[in-house]
Parts: sequence; structure tokens; C-alpha cells
Amino acid sequence: MAVTAKSTAPVRDYAWAEYLDCMEGFDRPDARAALHGKKALLAGVSLCAGIALVAMAVTQLPLWPFTLAGGRHPLEPVMLAILLGMVVGNAGVPLQPLQAGIKLVARKVLAIGIVLLGARLNFLDVLRVGMSGIVLTLVEVGLALAIMVLLTRWLGLSTRLGTLIGVGTAICGGTAIVATAPVIEADEKDVVFSVATVTLLGLVAMVVLPFVAHLLAMGEKDFGLWAGLAIHQTPQVIASGFAFGERAGETATVVKLARVCLLAPVVFFVGLWYARTRPGMAAHKIHRRNLFPVFVLGFLAMALARSLGLLPALTVQLADGSLFGAHDWRVNLPQAAQRISEYCIVASMAAVGLETKFSALRRTGLQPFFAGLIASVVIALALLMLIR
Repeated sequence: MAVTAKSTAPVRDYAWAEYLDCMEGFDRPDARAALHGKKALLAGVSLCAGIALVAMAVTQLPLWPFTLAGGRHPLEPVMLAILLGMVVGNAGVPLQPLQAGIKLVARKVLAIGIVLLGARLNFLDVLRVGMSGIVLTLVEVGLALAIMVLLTRWLGLSTRLGTLIGVGTAICGGTAIVATAPVIEADEKDVVFSVATVTLLGLVAMVVLPFVAHLLAMGEKDFGLWAGLAIHQTPQVIASGFAFGERAGETATVVKLARVCLLAPVVFFVGLWYARTRPGMAAHKIHRRNLFPVFVLGFLAMALARSLGLLPALTVQLADGSLFGAHDWRVNLPQAAQRISEYCIVASMAAVGLETKFSALRRTGLQPFFAGLIASVVIALALLMLIR
């Protein structure tokens, strides 16, 4: 009995002390832990949000001569956010307490961004490029994916990394990679390496293609078609096209938009392919309703709504007696969704950069870059021959 009393007394005293602390306004240990967890979560989210704001602000700065050609910065905020995140993440800053918030942004916020990304797509843009443009767009996408499948096997790359580079080359660079990565359960280092690869190759193509076109005396319409199909990222397409000429820039922009519209079906079928080829799936019956994450279906629904005109521009009329006075307040739902989507995706890529270590990228090697380079050169030459 003495032993029992001795062992339980401290427990009772401790419980009573906890109660007195609460009465005096002090938190209980579990409450303090929960509060600390919330603060750490908020700090991680805030860090990602701050990096995203910096990346988006930098891409708005004038960069000669690209701002003279379409007014667009050649780099996307996605790439800058990854780079800034990697710099912070590899600078020796203790980020372990912030991991909960960083992971929340990298996964949950990314899903929201991808759903809203569908508001950027309008399937009617495909019809604006004409039948020849549609055929060339389909050829470009199919060729890019097929070449990357072959190069992945030949160079011994991981399937996920090869898929991301292929989709980025085929559709629209970093945006396509970000939308595809969760579907195939890609690692952070695969996302970083593939985004860096297609961004660098797109920058090279943005400079080289106009030079080659001048040597070949290409017309503006033909060059616009070539640039819209062969250059990876939208800002690079616009800058290269308008640098060649006004008509070339307009043609390149329309062709690129049509190419971006294929993002939805490509992500859909890549998810289907991955679900069927994933190890262990052959022994189980595949339930089609579980093939794709909810955010992919939301992405497709948003794109369809935009194409059907179900995302209108609204005008809110404020009366004279309102706090802000009488005026009209216009809300363009597609533009608002696109801006929120861009910010969510850029913030999530900042989180990916924070979680990526330089040592992991060094282990990947240069083979993925050479694969992307070979695919880009082959596609550009093939398209050039078809156009001419």
C-alpha cells in the first residue's frame, strides 16, 4: 500500500498543478503543444507564401530585350519559386519545425491550384488554329511523349522522371509538370529536375528558333506556328513570337493556347496509364472511380465550365448609400481563378524547393537533361519539315 501511495501521489499533484495553471491563465502542456503546432504550421505556410510573392514580383520586372517583345518575362514564377526555395532550404536554416506547414502547401494548396488551373483552358481555342494546326499539335504531343518513352528506357531513367519531362516538353513546360506530378506520385527531386530541364531548353529554343527562321527566310505565320509548337513555356513562346514579328507573335500565342488545351486529356490518360502499370495493380481489380485524385476531376470540370461559358464576368452595382459610394465592381471569374491558381501553384513549388536537397539532384545526373535535349531537337526539326 505504501508503494502504491508513493507512486500515485506525484501523478495527483501534477494533475492538480495543471488545473491550477489553467485557472491562473497558463496553458496545459497538451494545449501548449497544440498552440505550438498551429504556430509552426502557420510559419511554414507563411514562408512558402512569402517566397511565392517574391518570385511573382521578380517576373514582373522589366528584362530587356524580352519586355520589348510581348511584354513577358521569359521565366515563369514556378521556376523562380523552386530556385528560391532550394536556396533557403539548403542554406542551413532549421526548417524542421516548419515541415507541417511546408507539406500542407506542397500537397493541399497544390491541389487547389490545379483545380483552378482549369479556368485557364478553353477547348474552343483548338478550333482557332485550323485543321492543319490541330493535326500538327496532335503530332507534336504524340511525338514528344513517344520519344521520351524510348529515351527513358534507353538511358535507364526513372519512369516518373521521364514522364514529367515528356509531358513538360509536349504541353506547356512547368505547368504541365506540376499538374502531372501528383497523378504519378512523383518525388520532389523529379519535379525540380524536370521543371529546370524544360525551362532551360525552352530558353535556348526561344533564342535559337528566330535565328534559324531568319536564315531560312520563314514567313511570320510559319514561324508563329513553329514557335507555338516547339517552345515549351507560354512566356517564352510569346517573347520569341513577337520578337520575330507582330503576326508571328499572334499566331504563336493562339497555337500555344491550343496546345495547352491538351493538358486536360493528357493528364487524364497519364493517370490512367500509371494506375494500370503501378506495381501490384495487376492482382487487384481497378475501380475507375479511384483512378484519379479528386483534384484532377475538378480540373477537368473547371476547364469544361470555362469552355461552355459558365464562368462569366460579373458586375456588382453598389448603391449611393453604400460605404464605398455608387460605382460598379467588375469580377472576371476566369481571370480571378487563374490568378489564385497561379499563386497556389507557385507557393506549392516554393515548398517543393524547400524540401529538395542539392545532394539529391547531384545523384540524378545529367542523363535527364540530355534526354530532354534530344527530344526537343528531334521535335523542332520534325515540325520544321512538316511546316515547310
